[in-house]
Amino acid sequence: MRRPPPILRDIRDRASVCETKEELAQLIVEVSRELGFDYVAILHSSSLHRRGGNLIRYENYPEGWDRKLVARGEVIVDPILAIARRRSMGFLWSDALVASQLSAGQKMILDEAKRFGILQGFTVPANVPGEPEGSINFATRSTRPISRSRQHLADDIGHLAFEAARRIMGYGRSLFPILSPREREVIRWIARGKIDPDIAVIIGCGLETVRSYVKAAMRKLDVVTRAQLIEAALRLGIIDFAVTLPPF
Repeated sequence: MRRPPPILRDIRDRASVCETKEELAQLIVEVSRELGFDYVAILHSSSLHRRGGNLIRYENYPEGWDRKLVARGEVIVDPILAIARRRSMGFLWSDALVASQLSAGQKMILDEAKRFGILQGFTVPANVPGEPEGSINFATRSTRPISRSRQHLADDIGHLAFEAARRIMGYGRSLFPILSPREREVIRWIARGKIDPDIAVIIGCGLETVRSYVKAAMRKLDVVTRAQLIEAALRLGIIDFAVTLPPF
């Protein structure tokens, strides 16, 4: 079995003993520069439109860039972060942008980034069910190609860094609500568009029993409508988007 490169072993060991955001930020800047990147941002996308003590956010972008409009309300307009929310693996910006349809506003953001010296980069999505969507972004002032080996290292280091940030911020400590198998089954059928009488026939129980399962699930997930129930179940990973797709 091949051993991980020294830089990966080093950051794994050092990140595991970081106790503050400042310590982790210093480590990530140091390692990203060792990889040949000038800038790094590790963040929850929500932190772009609202600051919060429980949101992960650190970046060392050029002064002034962090104040540029990259989010509007609850909508992420930064093209790289918008792509990251639909990816599970790290991606080179140039490759992802070629395959994406960008709005005029997103093209303007890319042009503005170039004026700040942010020319190319590599982003690692970090989306954990039940938590704000996040990413680790490595950027450079250089136009030199980012080699495959650097991309692979950035991908691994990004995941290690984000896990360390989650630990420091206290994410992953709380347990999800415990739903019974029947409650989960009912939620899945609601997500497929079934109403209570249909669900009662499908799972073989009475209508009132189905309604009791729905009420219990709503109480455990702290919601009051069925739309909120499905949103919470998706967000917490109780169900996935596969149940909302029509059969083919």
